This record gives sequence, structure tokens and C-alpha cells, in this order.
Amino acid sequence: MNARGWALLAGTLALAACGDRAVPAADFGARLFSDPTLSPSPFNRFSCATCHVVDPAGPPVVPGRLDPGYNLAGSVGRQGWWGGYETRLLDAMNVCVDQFMGGRKLLVSDDSAREIYAYLQAAGSDAGIAPGLPLTVLRDVTDLADLTGNAERGHDVYVRACFRCHGQPHTGAGRLGTKPSIIPEDSIKVFPDQARAVVVEKIRHGKFFSIGGVMPLYSTEALSDAQVADILAYVGL
Repeated sequence: MNARGWALLAGTLALAACGDRAVPAADFGARLFSDPTLSPSPFNRFSCATCHVVDPAGPPVVPGRLDPGYNLAGSVGRQGWWGGYETRLLDAMNVCVDQFMGGRKLLVSDDSAREIYAYLQAAGSDAGIAPGLPLTVLRDVTDLADLTGNAERGHDVYVRACFRCHGQPHTGAGRLGTKPSIIPEDSIKVFPDQARAVVVEKIRHGKFFSIGGVMPLYSTEALSDAQVADILAYVGL
């Protein structure tokens, strides 16, 4: 179903019952967006809000967050998602639900899918149809040995991009459960001679080559090579 079709479908869910009050579906969607129990997996710690913001006033990559996922304000009107690989918004949502959150893929008929849609629709879809956003995934990843990072800048980038999942470097204090790796120690233990390259690989390809757990990938639009080099300098690689 395309974006216009979903808009018609969402219109059938204008209000949802909550006790004796009527609550807009978008309000339920906002709660679900920040709720890890959208996935029933007992191992999941992610919510949609772990990797995305919904900020109608913000750019696609919000500087204060440096998320792997784009700002989803206005996403309902886009012509494609995941760099054009997905042409239905529901399928794009299900990449996250299935691949990163370990949950059952959402169906068009699911209240949760329609409520999240209503929330996204309410957050800046007035511009109508808009082109999808570029998502550049590097095919060949190197250890960025040709770049000299800056540890002070790297601390700032790490706090914005990495801390919410991985916690403090070297200790993991404050990390999102026990599944996210302790940076860089866990990579050093397993790949003592290639830890720098492995950390870059995890950042650039996430979970998709079986060394990144359930980590989402960072495109070059979301995090530049220079910023990755700064992170490496900060964590001592």
C-alpha cells in the first residue's frame, strides 16, 4: 500500500477508545513510538525512538542526536524509504521491527501499525509527496588509517551517537542492557589485531555481516568518516 492508501486507512482510526474517553490514535502512536514492547521479544531494548526522532522543525539528521535513522517528521509523504529499497512505509517500519527489535512484522490491520502511522502523519505530512532521502551504505569498509581523529571531538560525537546504547567506553556503564558491546574492549577481545577495522565495520554495516549484534547501520549521511575517526581516537583505537 502506498502513502496515500495508508492515509485513507489511517483516517478510519481517527479516535481510539480508552475507558470512557476518546483518545486520538496519534497519541497512542506517540506512546508506542517510545515503547520497546512494540516488539514482544524478551531480549529487545529498542524502541522506534532509540534510533529516530520525530521533529517537524529539525533536519533529516538532528545534530543533537546523530541517530542512525532519519528524522521521521514528514516521512509519510516520502516516495521511498531505506534509500529507495522500500516503497511501502509499512515495509520500511518492519525492517526495524523484524531486524533490530526481533518482533513480528506489523500488518496493515494491526492497531499498533495504524496508530504509529497516525502519529507520523500528524507530524509534518502537509507538504504532500516528497522524494526519499539518500542513504549511502559503504560497500568496502577500511580502518580509516588515513584519517587522524580528534579525541575531544570524538567525545562529543560518541555522546550523541553511541552512548544511548553502549554507555561509557571501556566500562559500558549506562548502556542499554547487556547486549550492546563494551567499546572497544569487546572487539579487542575477539579481534585483537583488527579491532579498529571491526568497530568501523560495525558502525557502517551494523548487524548485517554477523559481527554487529542487532546494531543498526550508520550511513555516510548520518555519520561521516571524519566523525567515525574522531570516535576511534576518543575510545583509543
